Amino acid sequence: MKKAFKKLTALILCFALIVSFSAVSSFAWEKKTTCGDDCEFHPTVIIPGLGQSNTWVLDENGDYILDDEGNKVTSFPAYIEIPKLIKEAAGPLILSLITQRDAGLSDALANVIELCFGINTCDENAQPSERVETERYLYSFAEYKESDYEEVNTHIPFNLYPTDLPDDHLYYFTYNSFDNHIDLVEELYAFLQMVKAETGHEKINIVPISQGGSIASALFEYHPEVMDWLHKVLFIVPALDGSTIIGDVFNDRVTFTNPEYFYNGFLGELGLLDAQTARMIEVIARILPDEVLMKCINKAVKTLVESVMTTSTSMWALCPSGDYPTAAEKYLSGPEKAAIRKQTDKYYQAQLNRHVNIQKLLDKGVQVFNVVEYDYAMINVGDTWNSQNADYIIQTDSTSMGAYFANVGETLPDDYVQKNTYCNNPEHNHISPDRVVDASAGLLPDTTFYFDGQRHDLTQHNDVILKIAMELIAHDDLKDVYSMPEFPQFNIGRDVRVLRTLLPIAEEVDTAALSAEDAAELSAAVAQAEAILDCTTNKAGEMQAAEERLNAILAKIGAVEAEEEKEPSSFFAEVSLWLNEKFGTNGFSEMMPIAFNSLLTSISDYIGTVITSIFRL
Repeated sequence: MKKAFKKLTALILCFALIVSFSAVSSFAWEKKTTCGDDCEFHPTVIIPGLGQSNTWVLDENGDYILDDEGNKVTSFPAYIEIPKLIKEAAGPLILSLITQRDAGLSDALANVIELCFGINTCDENAQPSERVETERYLYSFAEYKESDYEEVNTHIPFNLYPTDLPDDHLYYFTYNSFDNHIDLVEELYAFLQMVKAETGHEKINIVPISQGGSIASALFEYHPEVMDWLHKVLFIVPALDGSTIIGDVFNDRVTFTNPEYFYNGFLGELGLLDAQTARMIEVIARILPDEVLMKCINKAVKTLVESVMTTSTSMWALCPSGDYPTAAEKYLSGPEKAAIRKQTDKYYQAQLNRHVNIQKLLDKGVQVFNVVEYDYAMINVGDTWNSQNADYIIQTDSTSMGAYFANVGETLPDDYVQKNTYCNNPEHNHISPDRVVDASAGLLPDTTFYFDGQRHDLTQHNDVILKIAMELIAHDDLKDVYSMPEFPQFNIGRDVRVLRTLLPIAEEVDTAALSAEDAAELSAAVAQAEAILDCTTNKAGEMQAAEERLNAILAKIGAVEAEEEKEPSSFFAEVSLWLNEKFGTNGFSEMMPIAFNSLLTSISDYIGTVITSIFRL
């Protein structure tokens, strides 16, 4: 029923667009822009990344499910119902702990995965669950309610970076990251038509971010006429050739299903937990024999991949082109997957044509820019995590359109000469100052900005990247990486959240109540912080130094709570390392026989030594 409703909605939207085109051409006052299409600005559509749109869970009646505080419950990345999970897993877990065998625990965990992530499972036609609704903003920022602003700013803090672009020229396209990829492209196509109709402008800008890059790439392939609508395209860390994380998962190259890897710092290197917590989990996990633990992990991963990820064509669009053929053969070769395979093959072709289509944009006079982050190791969930440069989520070959990089932590050879694949100007030096990047090998050598050490999932907290974006969507002064010295081609990544939190606190301090020394230091610390935020050419370590100085004086005068300086406990790390050294990957129950055998061996060796010594006498 809901699928039919969606198709009916799409038809109504198309009809509305046709009517609006007619109205716009006949009655100029029908346009929603104050400029009436006569201004220097170009309407801009933001196409956000993975999980940067709100998707809500609906009950069987189509009503929103609310949490205990009355807030709508999100479906991304999962819908977790704690009582159901406890009911499902508690019994098998207790039995497995008692028997030290898999007493239904692996099956229970597979069911838990189904319960949590099943909300994002698509059917045999790659259509998503009817119980997920995407929050739509089918209007410009000028018509946003306060709640709309709050929701969008939680994903990308537009409120912190004002632009000259009028609000009635700025749009935010939302989507479900697990949705049908072809449907998303069609929705974006209609959305762009709506923007043109509402604003009256013939040319618009689009800003594809991360996963949004895969949608834009497909849009150019399926609807090449869109290229004639575009004034400017700004890619920000785009997943143009997917992520090797997805490629590894789809091709059974997952690392942590190996106990040797799991118990040797995997959780800590993952970057989601502090080292102490990660090591603590390693110790606790030994409550199960390693065979049982790994069986549970393997079955959970298998369920997540087969039941959720490989049913979503949007997830397939994040599989690198080099990994797609083998993964598609593995999961989509059967007749029951034919409909999905037909759709994923279609995107695969778009993926192969990604650079060709971007070149077509350039040939049509469209200004195309890119922002790339590098030298941040990939999350180590797959075998290829340390085989190439990355930004923690996506390999740089995908985001940079083919630029050449040394691996993370390494530099290009001393005798390296830039490839000049796409730049033949002898005056252009596209090798980064840290000698990690050769931007001349990328498709857009003169319009790509690089940020060293910037983490992909923290892009929205890099103020310089957002300032570049706001400059590009509002004006045409920034034509390339040489146009404005304040935006150099090679920069250093940063996260401004701490300084932006501390500065308002500092402004509220009554300096008259402070000693002259403290007042002077507070003023100097604030000035240093503000100077760094005003400067868009970053230097290594300067952000952290400013944070520490401002936090120190605020703590001294009691404006913030002083952080206790203490060495993190190494107890669990030492225990985990000792267990691994003495007992390998064995669980606690498996250690007893090993320890007993070791004791017998030690006693036997001791007795043998004593007897030998007696005979020598």
